Amino acid sequence: MSDKPNPKHRVIDWNPAAHQGAAQADTSGRTKLFAAIAVIAVLVAAAAVFYSVRQNQQPLNPDGTAIAEVEREPAYISRGRAELAYESAKENLAGVRRLPANHPNLVQEITLIEKAFTSAESLIQDERYAEASTALEAVISQMEAFTETVEMQKNANKRYDDLYSRLRTAERVKQFDPTAYDQAYAAIGEGRLLLEQGSFRAAWGAFDRAESTLEDFETRKSTFVADSIRAGQKALTDGDRAAADSSFRAALTYDSANETALRGLDRAETIEQVHALLTQAATAEEVADFDTAIAAYEEAFELDQYSTVAQQGAARAKADQKEAQFNGFVAAAEAAAEDEKWDEVITHYEEALEVYPKREDITEALENARVQHHDAQVFDTLAEAYDLERDYNWDAAREAYERLLDLEPDHEEAIEGLIRVGKTVRAKLEYEKLIELTQQLVDIADFQAAIRRFNEAMASKPGYMEITPDVQRIRETLETNSKPVSLTFLSDNRTWVSITNFRMLGKIREETVALPPGDYEVVGRRKNYRDVVLTLRVRPQMSTNQVSVVCNVRADS
Repeated sequence: MSDKPNPKHRVIDWNPAAHQGAAQADTSGRTKLFAAIAVIAVLVAAAAVFYSVRQNQQPLNPDGTAIAEVEREPAYISRGRAELAYESAKENLAGVRRLPANHPNLVQEITLIEKAFTSAESLIQDERYAEASTALEAVISQMEAFTETVEMQKNANKRYDDLYSRLRTAERVKQFDPTAYDQAYAAIGEGRLLLEQGSFRAAWGAFDRAESTLEDFETRKSTFVADSIRAGQKALTDGDRAAADSSFRAALTYDSANETALRGLDRAETIEQVHALLTQAATAEEVADFDTAIAAYEEAFELDQYSTVAQQGAARAKADQKEAQFNGFVAAAEAAAEDEKWDEVITHYEEALEVYPKREDITEALENARVQHHDAQVFDTLAEAYDLERDYNWDAAREAYERLLDLEPDHEEAIEGLIRVGKTVRAKLEYEKLIELTQQLVDIADFQAAIRRFNEAMASKPGYMEITPDVQRIRETLETNSKPVSLTFLSDNRTWVSITNFRMLGKIREETVALPPGDYEVVGRRKNYRDVVLTLRVRPQMSTNQVSVVCNVRADS
């Protein structure tokens, strides 16, 4: 609903001086009441004269000249217009009658509407349709204005209550602008008085003035509070405790429950320490000392839980630190890749992925590094195995080939190398075993068996192996003891003489035998006599070459 008076509805302001005091308002109100009644009477008389003259006058143009007979509206059109206007006015009047007219002024106004409608109805009965149409249109406008006035009266009390509530709120801070407060107070009082007197439109206008004044008052107060809070927040940013305290207290003077100002006042208590920490953090952040920056930001945030600078600074420093760590790992990985240090490359890329696990480019680079590392391991292990083979380090070479097969189970060169090394190692072991056995045979003076084992060892010896001094001594010993020694065996021609595991000499008187060096057992046997068993150590350059074997001790003695 519009707050402006309808231009078609004439409003009589019964008490324009209502705001000047109760006594004066009562006096002026009665005076105006009488004046209004007089004016209404004059208007009714004027209307009667107007209609009587109208009946005897020719219709006029807007400039006052008479309308020519040919220009007049046809009778059937005037009648149609009049009848339509009548039906509309009749319908509107029914609605107006249902409206609550709970004030004398409203009762008087609806009475005038009823009279005007009755007059227009008489004009239709007299078949003066053109005049009836004009009158009915005026009545419709009156009814619209009346409806709007009733609506105003209906909402005026609520508007008064709202304005009065706002005024009570403003009263607590009226020292902000006492003049504006007094103006709003007076306008609301005036509107209330006009409302009681029935000057609803005038009351509405007074309320408009009060609302405008209150809005200005409240807006300027809110602006002052907001400006004070902004000044306080800037002082917090600058670390100026005194200025922040002053600004927030100024805001709280006119908005005591303002949470931002209350919070700012609390923050001001530690702002100097917080500002120092923020400055330290910012300086450390500039030189990429992220640990110091993060610690300072977090300490500042502990002191001031509402410091977005501290909170955002800590988050930013952590993010920058994370980014720096990531970039450092990637750079180290790339540098190691240039030197083909694939272990280091993999380690650094894995560290980078711990920082940003979802970086697909680093994941791809890591996989590529692992492939390169694998290929390099295969190449280096194979080269190592070859080198170890060339150095006759068969055990280490075998281990290298086994590592290579762990890397690539089907690697042909590794399989061939392992077979080759295995054969060589087995030959080496066989040689060493035979040499050891030869030495054992030498130790027991079984030189012939020793020679056979030594020859077998030399046949199995890998070509790369050299004769060690120990083996050379064995060879010399065997060479020395390889030539037979001639020995003469003497007996009584009745004793059976035999050389165990070599030769049966039989009954002899004297017989020369060529015996290879070694230890022998010589046995003499004769019936009814005890056996003779001699141990014979055959060595080159023996002191004696004769051996006597005679059984001369009877068995029963």
